Amino acid sequence: MRRLLAILASVITIGVGLVTIYDLTVGTGELAAALLRLVVATLALMIVAGVINLLIVHIGRMRYLKRGWVYSLVLLVSAFATVGFWLAGQSEMNDLLLNSVQVPVESALAGLLFFALVYGAYRLLHRRFTWTGLLFIIILLVMLVGALPLEQFGLARQVREWLLSVPVSAGARGILFGIALATIVTGVRVLIGQDRSYRE
Repeated sequence: MRRLLAILASVITIGVGLVTIYDLTVGTGELAAALLRLVVATLALMIVAGVINLLIVHIGRMRYLKRGWVYSLVLLVSAFATVGFWLAGQSEMNDLLLNSVQVPVESALAGLLFFALVYGAYRLLHRRFTWTGLLFIIILLVMLVGALPLEQFGLARQVREWLLSVPVSAGARGILFGIALATIVTGVRVLIGQDRSYRE
């Protein structure tokens, strides 16, 4: 019975994928749009299930006073307050929460990134001196100094802008290209029935 259900899941997945590809390339696209809307609805239900599971876990942690229950209380109060303000139409309060909580937290994380980079550079040179490590430290210093809003570091700012526009941009395009190739390979594996993650 279990093997029959696995075969049925494979047949449904392959069939829906082939129908979607055919309708997007040859057909009118209406059937593919309907299938994509069904996928979006399924993802929305999965997000709701995830939120419900999150609430159950943190309420259970608070109920039995497990370690970290205070953080669970803060999370639940923040979540319910945000949803309540949104349902009540209090957009000003949501903007206040965004500007007073989320933006400072993101700024603090960005500051921690600076210390993590500097500590990583220190560990890199402390373990063994290499030319690649030295190049990493030089680029790190140029990026950090070039980000300072001071006029005497104009050359560092120009080098930083060049680094962001040429090598960093090329690396980002390479990463996106790799993601696209991985997505295509995963889709092909699903269509030919090689990927079994969806039926386990």
